[in-house]
Amino acid sequence: MQNAGTNTNSGAVQAPDHVAKGWDRVASISFFELVGLLWRQLPIMLIIFLTLFVLGMFAVMTLKKDYTAQGRILVQFGEEYIYNPIIGTAGQGTAYSTDQMIQAEVGFFTAVALKERVLKKLGLRRVYPELAVKYEADPSSRPEILAMAIHELDKSLGAYTAPNQPLISISYRNQNPQVSADVLNAVIDEYLTYRREVLLDDGNGSYGKERETTEGKLDEINTALALFLNKNGIGDFEAERLAAGVRYGALNDLLLTAKARRREIDAGIRAREDRLVLVPEKILQFTDNTSSAELSALQIEREQLLARYKPRSKPVQAIDARITRLSSFIANGENKNLGTKRTGVNPVHQTLQSEKLSLEAEAQSNAERISVLTAQIAQVRRKQTKLQKLFPEYQRLAGKVTVLQTAVQQFSTREEEFAARRNLAEQASNNIRIIERPVVPYQGKSMKKPAAILAFLFAGFTALMVGLAIVFAQLAKVSKQSGQMPVGERFASQPVPPNGNGGVYMQDAPPPVYAAMPAHPVQYGVPLHAANQMQSQRVGPGGLPIIANIAPKSRRH
Repeated sequence: MQNAGTNTNSGAVQAPDHVAKGWDRVASISFFELVGLLWRQLPIMLIIFLTLFVLGMFAVMTLKKDYTAQGRILVQFGEEYIYNPIIGTAGQGTAYSTDQMIQAEVGFFTAVALKERVLKKLGLRRVYPELAVKYEADPSSRPEILAMAIHELDKSLGAYTAPNQPLISISYRNQNPQVSADVLNAVIDEYLTYRREVLLDDGNGSYGKERETTEGKLDEINTALALFLNKNGIGDFEAERLAAGVRYGALNDLLLTAKARRREIDAGIRAREDRLVLVPEKILQFTDNTSSAELSALQIEREQLLARYKPRSKPVQAIDARITRLSSFIANGENKNLGTKRTGVNPVHQTLQSEKLSLEAEAQSNAERISVLTAQIAQVRRKQTKLQKLFPEYQRLAGKVTVLQTAVQQFSTREEEFAARRNLAEQASNNIRIIERPVVPYQGKSMKKPAAILAFLFAGFTALMVGLAIVFAQLAKVSKQSGQMPVGERFASQPVPPNGNGGVYMQDAPPPVYAAMPAHPVQYGVPLHAANQMQSQRVGPGGLPIIANIAPKSRRH
């Protein structure tokens, strides 16, 4: 078998090597061997254990009972958890979730201001008498003492919630059961007041101040706007601007109509002038012709003659001849140019002339109308231009007026709403219900038993650690001594690794025959020729103590 880590040179071993081997020896100790080593240190361990345990029990006996008062509060949604912006409506109506609301309510119980109110209400002497004595005796340290009292109150006060549950469980512990109940009741009362002050702060006064400030700004802007309008001769800017636009459109329509009518009149005048050239100014009205009258007279005369003569008489035939010739004369039209003729004004010509004159008169009036409309349109246009130049300044002032008017209205509305809400909230918190009021606890809770168990465990652990420290110190000392021995003696003091049969054997050389030494603790393998001497002296070679049993073993090849 190959020799592992063996130095065959004579002399002392290097320090790092023997230290490492020492730790190897410690690591090679079995559990039962370690128990045997600790058993030797039992008196020292008992002394340390009893000393620490007795001191711990003295401290445990000084502990007093703590009495814990408890209460429960139901929290529901209220107006204070619905977002209501001061100005505008952006995000209005947004509400917190149930968990957020419960966490916010729990935050009130952890607030320092709430604890200060409780201490001020009950008095420091009532809650913490010992701190009250120090508080009165040392005025310079009062802030620190008050901070200590708040810290103690914070440690003793607890607020607990369950997920998705609108319930808050609160508790407070104190050595005095009556003080425990009184403090927790004061905490609940101050909590109801404090949360109202925080969630429903004194916004009524701030709303009123903002409203008054905004009204003052509004008066200034209104004055500036009035001066601006008076300076430019404007009564109502928007009304005049709108009226100017409407009037401009109406005048423009009238102008277009007048121009269209002018074209119609001009065309009518030209048409009538052309007709007047063709129509004569005068015409023959009638001709005074007596041929027909003479013919009628001859016919009457013939009838008279027939009354005296026969139709074939000469007077009748003579008058018939005259009638025949005159009728033929009239029938041939030879009598048209005979008689008195009468001429006069042509009515068609006269009508055309009258219409022409009427159109010319209308043309003149229409021209005047067009001129007036053009002037009026120009005037309206100039006014529109003026209003357009003044519009930015007016819009700036009018916009400020509108914004300030809206703000004043909102502030006034919020002021009234807040006053109503605060009056209702001061009477009762509708969304906060106290399910369980704290009562005086009749049963206290003592920490003596857990503290006694802790003292026992601490004393036992400390004694065990001291025993292990002593054992490891002895092993380290033995390792140091064995590391400085000559090589020949070191063979007899090397730690022997287990061989699988409960025994050990040497690695540096072929293992010699070992003697069995039952019931005698030994740690190192020893040659057979030194067994009797080691049994009598109970020490190993080089003065090493016997701390382990070695079983007889056969020679390993």
